[in-house]
Amino acid sequence: MLTTLHTNNAAEVLTRLNKLGIPAYDLGTSLNLIIAQRLARCLCKHCKESVEIPEKLLIEEGFTPIHRQNLSLFRARGCEHCNNGYKGRVGIYELVPVSAELSSLIMSGGNSLQLAEQLNSEGIRSLRQSALLKVARGLICLEEANRLT
Repeated sequence: MLTTLHTNNAAEVLTRLNKLGIPAYDLGTSLNLIIAQRLARCLCKHCKESVEIPEKLLIEEGFTPIHRQNLSLFRARGCEHCNNGYKGRVGIYELVPVSAELSSLIMSGGNSLQLAEQLNSEGIRSLRQSALLKVARGLICLEEANRLT
C-alpha cells in the first residue's frame, strides 16, 4: 500500500500511523520504506548571488566540517529569467528503508525521538541534512532550507 501522511519527518510517520489505530507490531512487520519529502524553490542560475555567512552561524545551522570546506552560499536576487530569484523546484527527501533494528524498535513501541536516534545511527540522512546538501551544492538558499526544515 502507498499512502500520504502529513508529518514533519519520517520518524513521525510511525507515531501518526499508531495514533490512527495501527498496532506497533503490525507496523514493524509490514513497513518496508518511509519517505518524507519537501519541494524547495531552486535559485535562478542567471542571477543567484554569493553571500558570506560567519562560520559560527554555519555550525549552528548544521553544516558539517566537510561541507564547510570551500563552501559557497547563494541567495535569491531576481532577474528577467525568474520569479524573485527562484526558478523551478527540487525535491528534498528523507528515505528510510526499514531495517531489522528499526523494525524491532517499532514493534517495541519506540517513540519518534528514539526512532530518529536509530535512523541517525544507521546513517539515514534527515530532511534537514538533505536540505543542507542542496544549499552546499548551490541549488537552494539557506533561507529556503530553513523554511522547509
